[in-house]
Amino acid sequence: MADPKPKTPVQAPGSMGDALYRALFETTPDGVLVVDDDGTYVEVNESYCRMLKGRREELIGRPFSDFIPPDLLEISRNAFTELKASSPTGREFPLLALDGTRVPLEWRSRGNILPGLHLCVARDIGERRRTEMELRQAKEAAEAASRAKDQFLATLSHELRTPLTPVLVLTSSLTSDESLPPELRRPLDLIRRNVELEARLIDDLLDLTRITRGKLDLRLEVTDVRKVIEHTLEICCEREVADGRLRVVTELAPEDHRLWADPSRLTQVLWNLLNNAVKFTPVGGTVTVRSWREGERLVVQVADTGVGIDPEALPHVFDAFEQGRTRSPRRTGGLGLGLAISKAIAGMHGGTLTAASGGRGQGATFTLSMPSSLPKRTGEIPIVQASPPPNPKSKIQNLRILLVEDHADTAEAMVDLLALLGHRITTAASVAEALAAAGTSDGFDLVVSDLGLPDGSGLDLMRELSGRHGLRGIALSGYGMEEDVRQSLEAGFLKHLTKPVSLPALEASLQEVARKGGS
Repeated sequence: MADPKPKTPVQAPGSMGDALYRALFETTPDGVLVVDDDGTYVEVNESYCRMLKGRREELIGRPFSDFIPPDLLEISRNAFTELKASSPTGREFPLLALDGTRVPLEWRSRGNILPGLHLCVARDIGERRRTEMELRQAKEAAEAASRAKDQFLATLSHELRTPLTPVLVLTSSLTSDESLPPELRRPLDLIRRNVELEARLIDDLLDLTRITRGKLDLRLEVTDVRKVIEHTLEICCEREVADGRLRVVTELAPEDHRLWADPSRLTQVLWNLLNNAVKFTPVGGTVTVRSWREGERLVVQVADTGVGIDPEALPHVFDAFEQGRTRSPRRTGGLGLGLAISKAIAGMHGGTLTAASGGRGQGATFTLSMPSSLPKRTGEIPIVQASPPPNPKSKIQNLRILLVEDHADTAEAMVDLLALLGHRITTAASVAEALAAAGTSDGFDLVVSDLGLPDGSGLDLMRELSGRHGLRGIALSGYGMEEDVRQSLEAGFLKHLTKPVSLPALEASLQEVARKGGS
């Protein structure tokens, strides 16, 4: 660095203005410096000295360029040219402190404040940069954690769904046998209904991202709420009533109970309400289910004589993860999501769900109010009508199906079910086996494939089978997120079924895909 040349500090007139000038000059937290036409320091304040870790006498008389990092000399020359042109400038570039460290600074300048003198104000933005970096890192960490959580929940959902598939397939095939005795049909129907509901609960309880974003799907159809209530009572209360542990009273209005609703979601709401009532009602208590009409709305109420809800907990009863706060005196297991999900489902239907309790030991009452018909305004509520069942007379049978499934129990159950439907099945447990089977056979009408296979992805398999052999396909997977469905369709699958799949859904999909092929 060049030896500093002596400079006379800028002098202001000896007056009140001089005192004010000096006070502002020395007390501002920003660095203030005055340079001449050559870019030499004429005056600096204490804040600027602290930024460059030196004293006034070490800076005054030295060239501004002595403190510019070598890689930024061109930037500084441009800034200084603008400064001398009397143009206010705003730039960010660092200087080198006397100890050699870089100090990130934000600059504001004004040229020719006096003949041949130019003013610069420097603000240390190191803390701001550190804060921005910390916020960026925190955001990236949060996004990574969210992705990891979503992946974990999707994987957990897949692992829980997969073993349910053979159970549902077998019960579906058994109950479809017309020779089955009634005493066996009823318990098998009960198993089937509960497996289907369990699959829906897994989807809701584990897919927290979809819950918090309000992206629960509705599959709306004309729904008899009376039948939904009776079915849910059978699931939730049959054993307790048979054992004499609880008394269940139903007071259902004689009027029409039909709504435009998603029956599975409505079952889920009532299941949550009844399950809570049973859980928190002691032996000898009563659970009462009522329904009535209020104008254009149907109201369903579930009341119990259980432990009640403390007044301070009542406002939080529909908050997610509030299991430990919402009931007294005891706590029970659970994620505390059931009521939050139920309220969301009610809202999606244009309804409301409220809770009331007299306090500890006074039981609780939950009231579901639903409109008889949903709003029809575009975009307000997604309306998806149930697919009509296939016409038995127009069913396509004797399809040649390549079944790709590495879960042995599921594969065995699916073979039996597909054979029962009148189709010919060839099985494969991997991508390699499937490609070999497709290459050596006389041809298949379609492929039904899992996505997670031991030697690759069902997505890649579908691309190969479609490209080489023109095969149409149905994806059958425990992964059922929107992204999973999108990827399946992009890979060439015509349908994406989420495990466990019911017999009607499987049969309808087979017929739909077969017809698309012109078979």
